[in-house]
Amino acid sequence: MEDKPRRTVSQRKLAAFVTAVALLAGGCAGRYAGPRTLAGLGTLGVIGGSATWAGGEASSSASRDRIIQGGFVSVAVGLAAIAIAGGWMALSVTCNADPDCDEEEQCREIPAPPGGIPYKQCMPR
Repeated sequence: MEDKPRRTVSQRKLAAFVTAVALLAGGCAGRYAGPRTLAGLGTLGVIGGSATWAGGEASSSASRDRIIQGGFVSVAVGLAAIAIAGGWMALSVTCNADPDCDEEEQCREIPAPPGGIPYKQCMPR
């Protein structure tokens, strides 16, 4: 009777894929879905890139430098995506007049420190 090898690697990949899809699907629902999805993708890039980078550092193979560089690039792109998502979210929550806000919200001016420029933001009534 032959023993079949355990399929732990494929099960781990499946679990990681299902988790990533669930997290991204949560980011795609509701208000500001675009910035939240971009930030989720950036987070996955940072996590995957850091794991790749660390794996490359621990490796002694001939392609060690390529693995490290790939991980570094993935982390850099992920961090840039998160920063862009933050700016996109900041632009999305500002308002110029009440029509920009939902029915249960109103546009209020947020005071600025001396010498600063006040801005407006949608806030609950």
